[in-house]
Amino acid sequence: MKKLFGKRLLAAAMSAVLLCNVAALGVAAANAQETPGLQLQTILVDNGGTNSWTTLSWGGANLTPNTSWSAVSIRDYYANGSLNFEVRSNGTGECSFRVGLVSKRHNDVVRICWNDLDSAPSFTAGTGWKSYSLPIKELVDANDDAGFSLEDLWYIYVGGVPSGTTLSFQNVTISSTDDERQYPFIKVNQAGYEADAVKTARVSYFSKFGSLDGKTYEIINAGTGEIALSGTLSPAQQEDVLSGESVHVIQFDELTTPGTYYIHIPDAGLNAAVRSPRDVEENLDTDTIDSVHFTIQCNAYANLLSDLSKYYYYQRQGIDLEEKYAGDFARENLHPDDITVKKWSDRDNSNAETFDISGGWYDAGDYGKYTSTAASAVEDLLLAYEFYPEVFSEMQLNIPETDPGNARYVDAPGILSEAKWELDMLLKLEHSDKDGSFYVAANYKDGVIYLEDTKYSTSDYQSPSDEIDLRSHQATASAAAVLAHAYLVYREIPAYADFAQECLDTAIRAWNWVTDSANPKNMSIGAANRTYTFKQEELDREMFWAAGSLYRAMKASGGDAAGYEQYLVANCENTSNTNCFSSNSVSYNHAGRSFLGYFSYLYGNDAPDSAMTAVFAQFQTWRTKMFQYNNWGLAYPNWGYWWGSNRNVALSTMSLLLGSIITDGEDAVPQQVQDSMQNAFDYLLGVNPISFSYVSGYGENSVSNIFSAIYSKDAKLEPYRCPNGYFTEGTNPSNNRSLSKFNGKCYMDSDAEWTTNENTIYGNSAMIFLTAAIMSKNDQTVEGDVNADGVFDLSDLVMLQKWLLGDGTLTNWNAGDLQKDGSLNGYDLCIMRNRLAEE
Repeated sequence: MKKLFGKRLLAAAMSAVLLCNVAALGVAAANAQETPGLQLQTILVDNGGTNSWTTLSWGGANLTPNTSWSAVSIRDYYANGSLNFEVRSNGTGECSFRVGLVSKRHNDVVRICWNDLDSAPSFTAGTGWKSYSLPIKELVDANDDAGFSLEDLWYIYVGGVPSGTTLSFQNVTISSTDDERQYPFIKVNQAGYEADAVKTARVSYFSKFGSLDGKTYEIINAGTGEIALSGTLSPAQQEDVLSGESVHVIQFDELTTPGTYYIHIPDAGLNAAVRSPRDVEENLDTDTIDSVHFTIQCNAYANLLSDLSKYYYYQRQGIDLEEKYAGDFARENLHPDDITVKKWSDRDNSNAETFDISGGWYDAGDYGKYTSTAASAVEDLLLAYEFYPEVFSEMQLNIPETDPGNARYVDAPGILSEAKWELDMLLKLEHSDKDGSFYVAANYKDGVIYLEDTKYSTSDYQSPSDEIDLRSHQATASAAAVLAHAYLVYREIPAYADFAQECLDTAIRAWNWVTDSANPKNMSIGAANRTYTFKQEELDREMFWAAGSLYRAMKASGGDAAGYEQYLVANCENTSNTNCFSSNSVSYNHAGRSFLGYFSYLYGNDAPDSAMTAVFAQFQTWRTKMFQYNNWGLAYPNWGYWWGSNRNVALSTMSLLLGSIITDGEDAVPQQVQDSMQNAFDYLLGVNPISFSYVSGYGENSVSNIFSAIYSKDAKLEPYRCPNGYFTEGTNPSNNRSLSKFNGKCYMDSDAEWTTNENTIYGNSAMIFLTAAIMSKNDQTVEGDVNADGVFDLSDLVMLQKWLLGDGTLTNWNAGDLQKDGSLNGYDLCIMRNRLAEE
């Protein structure tokens, strides 16, 4: 394992009467985006910016709170919230209609209607605008056994309109006078803490509750009830931008004894009177405050890394998932027809050629397979393995390729066998001519998968040649990049030597195709499922990454790398590429793909071109800018939260790490970078404004729903559940501002909400990279130091003797090899300390 670091330790009820009047609605679009104080955001049910809706001719309408057609949580609007709208008939007289709410949870759709209430008036619309304000609580309470979910509002139902008549709606809102909820006060890493490493928790709350400055906190051993450590809360950081709260930091590095703990604040004395109705409903205690339980242990994240990696097996296509490896989540191959796939242009061509594109991973919550996203995910995994091979060699990954009794067994680290499953599929997306060009994607339309190959979705095999059989320059460049990197990693594994060479040969073909000016750039491919576009600057970045990766691979293979170096030097000052060092780039994923080109060229290069090193010097300025941010300890900007924000949080700190390896050296990564990694890791696992672990199965407040057709529909279990190790997209104010005024809280755990809660293969890979880095950083136990005093001395030896053999003699160091890796190492000794603590 490469050591890159030094050692471092509902209140008032609404009226039951449905309010109906003809006055203008009190809450209009103008103030829908902002409300005073901590008041809940008004949800404007907008229609693509027009703020008006018209039903269809058959009289129905689905008014979606989120126009991206995903769920919205209205849990906080239950006590005192209402649905408000103005309606009029587009006919010549008055007509009736029905109105209600529809939820979608675990693919179960439930509709409840105000019309069915005993107290409901007649819902009518005339030729003039009429306003309604309908209390949510009354509707929900009257249907408490219907299965309606406040957490998963899918759309507002309108129906029952006479045939041939349409209704128009405007100023459709869901509003409440209540405050936002208060999330649990104490935030901890719910996956636990490494015994000998840094340990940080945070306490945060809205200032309306008062202050905890100077209050005593205690860390309680949950097993014994004893106080293991206590301290005093320092003055809080006020008005934190991510949470809108006062934030205290608790540091407890000195607590190293393995066990289960919780943080306890007695006599907090916060103001209970200011709690929101939801706070009251959830019994938020403002006087005696406890955190969720967490563990302190050695090798604390081994199971986490394994589950994050096992995610890919659960996402596999082209294979039956056996119970031996998948447990309750065993299933048959969901799409066996992927072995005979047509191009979209040939969908109606009975004589068309078919292709086997089976295998690989379902990319996300749906079933697509995309070249560029496959490359992104595998790149993260290759980087993680390359820098931390020992972490992965020790990882227990229960998949067919790691089972000696299975015909698929390979003598190789499981993570590489899993990544190869995806790379094998990626290789199938190369054009059948084997000219190096790659299709942009294979995707499903009405349950049938096609190779996406047309300029327009209407193009077919009879269309002009420039509209069909199109390949993507961007996809081809990203394939070249990751396949070149794959060569570097897989060539070191004897069982995969031939595969490694196939990757390199394909990468070279791809580069030759994408740099051949005779091949037209298809910058928009509008095929079966969606339109795929790219800009020239995006292609520039992918090309730069590919050139860097190929340069490094060719040098290692003994081939001629000069052409790739020439490309890099000629393009290193291109603003498309240097943008990775601008303040607008938050990671090598976001606007920074070219960063990997610089890194690949400079890493291990004893004689780099001066132009490349001069440009890369800008990294230090970018690093300084990132460290100016300190949001929950993150070197990450408050504005950087959108779809996939968790991935960017993880990869931002990995960009800091990789760049620092180049500028400072592997053994001199700045402490500030190390701290940013640990803070990002803690943030993603619970030390965040919503006190939530974004990995399923890790923590009392963690992901329990995931946006996935597998678990919500096609392989749904009763009761619903998803496997451990699924990493979600994260907070997303761009699509979910209704959830909170504060960027760090715009998240909902719903399997119907893709903009915060979808899984992606490139999200899990980012978290795997970060987790492996943290495990490496924390594996700093001194060989033999059982009593954790920083040295190996006689007292340690005596303790080992007594524990190992019980007869006063120590005949073989390997007697302590608990990891079964052939040697006694820090993990083994830390496990011994666990057992000694138990005894």
